[in-house]
Amino acid sequence: MIRPFNARMKAPLKPAIRNVYADGDTVIVFFDARGIARDGKPYVNTYAWFLDMRDDRIIRASAFFDSVAFNDFWTRVTPSE
Repeated sequence: MIRPFNARMKAPLKPAIRNVYADGDTVIVFFDARGIARDGKPYVNTYAWFLDMRDDRIIRASAFFDSVAFNDFWTRVTPSE
């Protein structure tokens, strides 16, 4: 997912962390990210990553985001070769 996403961007996303929450072996990172797509239009989205940790390593990750903004970007922008 990361490579096809980055192939649609002029430059990598810049995250701005709103907050980090931890409870036991679960860490949640809540952040906004923005960048410019290859078509010159901005891509802006808000994410929540739920990370399951073990021995200070991520063993599982789930990500939530605004799918309407993502789908518009994904279908609108052609990836670079």
